[in-house]
Amino acid sequence: MANKIIVCQTGARHRYLIPQVLEQSRMLYRLYTDTTAYSSLGKFASFLNKYFRAPNSVKRLTRRIPNIPLNKLFTTDRLFVKKLIKGLFKKDSLSLRYLHYTGFAKKCIAWGVGDADCIYSMYIENIEFLKYAKSKGLKIVVDIYETPTTYKHLIEEIDNNPEYSFLSYLKTRYSYSHEVRMHYMEDLLALADYYTIPSHFVIKSMNVFKNFDKDKVLYLPYASSITAESYSYTPVKHRIIWVGNDPVRKGILYCAKAADILKQKYPDLDFRIIGVVDEELRNAPCFKNLNFIGVLNKNQLQQEYRSAEAYVFPTLFEGFAGTIIEAASCGCPIITTECAGTDMKEFPAIYIPTHDVDAIVESVEKIFENPSLRDELSHKVYSYSTALKPETYKENLVGYLSKI
Repeated sequence: MANKIIVCQTGARHRYLIPQVLEQSRMLYRLYTDTTAYSSLGKFASFLNKYFRAPNSVKRLTRRIPNIPLNKLFTTDRLFVKKLIKGLFKKDSLSLRYLHYTGFAKKCIAWGVGDADCIYSMYIENIEFLKYAKSKGLKIVVDIYETPTTYKHLIEEIDNNPEYSFLSYLKTRYSYSHEVRMHYMEDLLALADYYTIPSHFVIKSMNVFKNFDKDKVLYLPYASSITAESYSYTPVKHRIIWVGNDPVRKGILYCAKAADILKQKYPDLDFRIIGVVDEELRNAPCFKNLNFIGVLNKNQLQQEYRSAEAYVFPTLFEGFAGTIIEAASCGCPIITTECAGTDMKEFPAIYIPTHDVDAIVESVEKIFENPSLRDELSHKVYSYSTALKPETYKENLVGYLSKI
């Protein structure tokens, strides 16, 4: 049984759900991560956010709150500083990408493994540390949260749509991400003792790798990071939302094209875009009928879900979209694709093909014109979401790890 687990993750993956669950179960030994609200840079970000009009990249740091004992929290600000500089100057390179992962791995090696007996790591973020931990006899569990070939397909998405012609820097970024994943993937699959994978969509995508072992798979759908105490859905007429931080991957272009059509029939349409979206994209003429709201805290986001007639999410590639479960937990009807990672046979959403603007328009019109259907979908998704609460995720995760 693994009962002294080091969790390694950069960023607030799943809003730190995994280390929180393990801490509650007395299985967390340490959390190795980058900048949080408690690190030096995070505290500086809080100061800026309090007294100045801070950019979204700074605001996001103030929300990185792991909620675990500070003596178990190990952080480094170097990775975020490099990422910030790279973003400010629009500079990126393949060597910088490798440096990001190797830099985190070196820091983890410096922190050591202590008396830990297991490493729970996010994907390819620190493979050299995983090799080090393996040599010390620790078990390795890797969370594969997305399809590894995602970025290859996103490059094709930019190439196939002239509306994205101004995103050449993003195409470069995607190409680096793809190459790094392909470089590490086979070694990672061979090294890991187990993989936690959130959806059958991801499991199916892994079959292209020769070192993928289906017997190592621990099927573990994610829980919602937003939970409502009770059902409370009060939709605003003709308001729909999209939530995300990777617009190309999550199909924002098809939302924009659908908005252009819907606006003709519903002049008061309010298609609200929530999350981090690059300024170049926000200002592009083809996105003129989208209402860019920006980054919201958890309470604000919950209110957005509760007041929308539908959550429109025409994503192209996901592992398991956490925003889908967030929307469901707030009773918001969902329009999405099979690529969202949900089980189409069970999850009560309106499913549409990818890249299909007409399907988005027809689905939104169906909800706008039929309030009884909207309310029926609202109750169904809310009921389904009760099976994906953090308590269920905790039970499943702890159940798996207790058998390692």
